[in-house]
Amino acid sequence: MGESFRQSNHSDLNRRSLKRLAPATQIRAAVENTTRKQILGMAEVVNFSGLGLALRGMSGDPVAALGDNLYVTLIADDGLIPVLATLVHIKREGLLGLRLKPPSTPGQHYLIRLYQKAAGATAVVQ
Repeated sequence: MGESFRQSNHSDLNRRSLKRLAPATQIRAAVENTTRKQILGMAEVVNFSGLGLALRGMSGDPVAALGDNLYVTLIADDGLIPVLATLVHIKREGLLGLRLKPPSTPGQHYLIRLYQKAAGATAVVQ
């Protein structure tokens, strides 16, 4: 009975984020709040990692709360990618922190290429 409650060693299943980068080229995001069924508008991607991103400059007066589900379309020089995200941080300066939900395989490849492109052109954000 004691063995059934023992924690298994599945450390490789944990999500591990890459270092946060500030992209050298501008990446925009069109954001829709699917929880409240409202379009929030356009924002600038300030920094991102493989699992999350920070947005600034949301146009208008966004109505969102922690835990809201968002539909985000990232707009970069080399294309668009729709991703689902959860709002996890709201700062007074108008900074929103999002946790990305893993996209499909082509979306994952696109995010990796976008990250590698930013990593080659900019410094790491702490």
